[in-house]
Amino acid sequence: MKRLVVIRHGESEWNVERRIQGQSGSGLSDRGRRQAKHTAAWVSEAYSGARLVTSDLHRCLETTAPLAAALGREPVTEQGVRERDFGRWTGKLVTEVAELDPAIWSRWTGGEDVVGEVGGEGTTAFSARVIEAYERILRDTPDGGATVCVTHGGPIWHGTRCLLDLPMTALGGVGNASVTEIAVDETWGSRLVVWNQGAHLPVELRMWPHAADAADVEDDDAPAVGE
Repeated sequence: MKRLVVIRHGESEWNVERRIQGQSGSGLSDRGRRQAKHTAAWVSEAYSGARLVTSDLHRCLETTAPLAAALGREPVTEQGVRERDFGRWTGKLVTEVAELDPAIWSRWTGGEDVVGEVGGEGTTAFSARVIEAYERILRDTPDGGATVCVTHGGPIWHGTRCLLDLPMTALGGVGNASVTEIAVDETWGSRLVVWNQGAHLPVELRMWPHAADAADVEDDDAPAVGE
């Protein structure tokens, strides 16, 4: 059996501002840095021998830094677990996008796959990219071992759903600095062990997206919240 442990980055400054980050974005907020430290302390004990992989975007690299120090290993960067490209919406406030593309935004918040229309990645292409990255990570994970991957809400939600072949309504949101674990076994296939676990964080640092946000649940990848 192999374990893939995916962690969403800590809260970023653009999360706070409710900007659509995509593959751009800011570093962590003060709250996000505190989340990263608490997550590093817990994960380094729970998965002490794990490999460490991270998205190459700044908010993930910043989240990974205390974890790398706690585990005593250098992370491997993996572009395949970057957040979705949001095209011309990237960097804009939700309110700005709603004014710029009102019809498209309305369809997006209604659950349609419209990001390709604004120059970004459609859901099919995005999901395929993430699954290919997950498969690479799992191939490099030793039997009986684990890989911790610091990434974004979109890759966590879409990657988990596709890897387990779940319906769109099966999963809730992904909180900042939350931990999700997937076990992969040759006999039993893939199964969800832990989803969106945030109990390692002090109560004041926990963030629980609404289940209704599950259509796209990264705060910078969520039509329902659009942050």
